[in-house]
Amino acid sequence: MKKIIVTMCVALLSMGAQAQEYKHEVGVFYGVGSASNVLSVITSSISAAAGDQSSFWGPIGVEYYYHISPGVALGGVAEYASCKAEDEKTRKDDLTESFITIMPSVKFNWLRKKNFGMYSALSAGVMFCSISCNDNAKQSDPKAKDETLTAFMFQATALGAEFGGEQFRGFVEAGIGEKGLLCAGLRYKF
Repeated sequence: MKKIIVTMCVALLSMGAQAQEYKHEVGVFYGVGSASNVLSVITSSISAAAGDQSSFWGPIGVEYYYHISPGVALGGVAEYASCKAEDEKTRKDDLTESFITIMPSVKFNWLRKKNFGMYSALSAGVMFCSISCNDNAKQSDPKAKDETLTAFMFQATALGAEFGGEQFRGFVEAGIGEKGLLCAGLRYKF
């Protein structure tokens, strides 16, 4: 009888220990060298804003993952990026572009330690782009017009590293796509 009680206690304790594993995680990030930045450079060079000075913002975003197993998590990424091209002579914005991207995502955790982890991730979804030109740009180039575009977008994170406590961590990622060539942020697990 003692063996049965001890076995049941050990089983209950191990179940309690497994319940401590965090299933959800949310994060915020900022990236550089994103696909939308590259797209902005291309559109600025062929529009009325050609030769103007451009300033980029983003991508800045949020992410959520649910761990279906210790090594695999499913979730999504939502982000915002923008670009403004300023006329060098008038110091006014010729062109403003805004990018909103929503992508389902899968993350593969291949190294999981108490205070450190490494992973790879794949995301694919849709990007909504809004392009608006000011009146001076429309007058100087008859082809310049306000547009809204929808396009396929992706992110392939080759290497991600997270570090910190068990629940609250910083992370850095290297990849290609809309989160950027380099991306960094903070993540909370619960």
